[in-house]
Amino acid sequence: MEQAGTLLLEALRAAPRRYRMPPLPAGADAAASAPPDTALAFALEVARTAGLRDSPPPDDVRALFTRSLAQLIRAALAPEGGDAAFQALALRTSDAEVDAYVRLVEQSNADRRTVRALVNGLAHPARLHALAPGPLHDALAQLHQLASAQAWAEVADTMRLLLLEPFLQDDALREALQAALAGEALQRLLRAGAALQHAGVRRYRVLREQHGPAAGSQAAAQQGRAAARAGELAERAAAQALGGVAALLERHTGRAPPAGWRVVRNLRTPPGFPGDADKAKDEWDAAIVCGGETDGDGAAHGIVLLAEVKAAPAAATPDFARLLRGLERLALADPDARYTFACADGQLRLRGASLRRLRPDGRALPPHVVYCCCAAAELQPAMLSAGSKAVLLAEPASLAWAHRLARGEAPPHTELTPVWEALAVEPRLRAALHQYDTARAVREAMLHPDDLLETVARLAGG
Repeated sequence: MEQAGTLLLEALRAAPRRYRMPPLPAGADAAASAPPDTALAFALEVARTAGLRDSPPPDDVRALFTRSLAQLIRAALAPEGGDAAFQALALRTSDAEVDAYVRLVEQSNADRRTVRALVNGLAHPARLHALAPGPLHDALAQLHQLASAQAWAEVADTMRLLLLEPFLQDDALREALQAALAGEALQRLLRAGAALQHAGVRRYRVLREQHGPAAGSQAAAQQGRAAARAGELAERAAAQALGGVAALLERHTGRAPPAGWRVVRNLRTPPGFPGDADKAKDEWDAAIVCGGETDGDGAAHGIVLLAEVKAAPAAATPDFARLLRGLERLALADPDARYTFACADGQLRLRGASLRRLRPDGRALPPHVVYCCCAAAELQPAMLSAGSKAVLLAEPASLAWAHRLARGEAPPHTELTPVWEALAVEPRLRAALHQYDTARAVREAMLHPDDLLETVARLAGG
């Protein structure tokens, strides 16, 4: 195993890194002539490294940051080719009617469930079976249909009309209808519907639709299914290539199952495992394991390669902090213990000593923990991640600057200095401050599984 493990580590070091981040500009002058997102990435990295030295960043970099952020805001506000999500956010923060509407929408899922439950208690078809045919039966059936269709204004109108009908003789039903009609849940749904008459709200909805389908919509569900399908295909392709790596290592060592090398998928950290599970990764896409010692409970395996699979290179960066926490937790294993992990093939017993070797060195992954990606390499990876861009644009000073620009004013870029000053002290900006360093670390550990397979084959002599 030691010989093959050495071969695998050598192959991991030698395998091409087709997704590697390009270098930042060499200095502030070069960054100033680069696109705004590249200039911002440079300024953020200067601020991060200055913080490590506990020294202030240069003034020219501060000016570069605020000037580039101003350019980014101008581009985001452009009617053609702008950032619809930022435009929607800017509209919300400048229009009280829009802000009130968004707050109502954020509560609407719970409100819909509440109102439907109330209507079901009054007019569910199973309840209506016990009610004699007649106008009350018909009115309650209509009420249930309208609630199922989420026609909340019509639900309220039907309740009001029903309360006026002489055939409503049931005092308990009358009180329940009055309570539902006056309830906060239905009133919020009615206000949300009425807000659609406001021009700013209609503009906000158009911008949100341009950014992507609304949460809970059929389009969002279809998008989610497509993403899940792409992820599953990427995992299968990676597992197939890693299976080839395992076969080469097995042939190199002459070890056959159960002591040999094999790929397992979807390893899940068992309940009761040491450490804090909060915000830590607990499911692992793929691993190469090797059998070894046996005891009364059977064979125990060691992890020689742990791989997280991503359908696109940029998808790995937001996952990195959670991955590190997951590895740190695995490294808390008792080296003499055996842990039973669930996986796609059933269960697998892993040696605690091999889990302890997964401990990251600060923000650096151990050499046998990698990201796998089967996508084509980008011609030019984004120097400023989409998440970091959104965070910088959402800062209060950025939005205030955008509001002034939208009113036809010409605010100086120096008014964005509060964003620069917040980088060093605000936790909400920490991920943005570290964004290039994180992307570089992630992509240094990212490889195409076919590249690893070819490298192992070459080093193993074919």
